[in-house]
Amino acid sequence: MKKLSELVKFLKDPHTKKVLHYKKRYQELDELSGVAVDIGDAEAYKSLQAEMREVFFDYLTAVVVDSIYRLVPHVLIICLISLKWPTVTIPTVNWQVNIFGAYLATYFLFYIGKWLVKLIKSKLNRLGLFGLRASEATKL
Repeated sequence: MKKLSELVKFLKDPHTKKVLHYKKRYQELDELSGVAVDIGDAEAYKSLQAEMREVFFDYLTAVVVDSIYRLVPHVLIICLISLKWPTVTIPTVNWQVNIFGAYLATYFLFYIGKWLVKLIKSKLNRLGLFGLRASEATKL
């Protein structure tokens, strides 16, 4: 079961470790570059800046590849759905919409709905209408 959860996590974000590694390395090089400026070592600063550029472009590459991997499942889903239904008809206005537009609209509506639910829950929690407040929970 643990291996299955690791596989799902890897398929969800395959390059997360690489991205975090490059981000951490870039921050380290930036700090070292600041130290080189403070001590006035121009050669060390130039060398660190060159390495920072390389790490930055590796970071950008990992982010782009990760983004492509996130898009691939959606493209496959759209292709599979479009084989059966190339267009969707909206019943109230009798418009025919391409499946790509319908999928994209559904995707955005799903995430906007998640955001709204999260916002409403946080407001209700602050008002104390939904569950216990933090001060009440600590008194128990």
